[in-house]
Amino acid sequence: MVVKAGWTAGAGLESAFGGGWSGKLEYLYFDLGDTERTLTTPTTIVTDTRRTTDNIVRVGLNYRWGGGGGGYGAGY
Repeated sequence: MVVKAGWTAGAGLESAFGGGWSGKLEYLYFDLGDTERTLTTPTTIVTDTRRTTDNIVRVGLNYRWGGGGGGYGAGY
């Protein structure tokens, strides 16, 4: 098992439509840095370096059950 440390940056928006419905859009970028592998044979040494990054976009539709309340965390 390989454990990699890295960093993530992201942003998101959420908007209420009414009637308990809301929609969201999120973006994440992550970078886990470089991974280096070396293969050694009797005649050759080959080194392979790879960088692990990705972009993630999430779109969601939410429904909030229960009574009114004045916003997030209300009634809890």
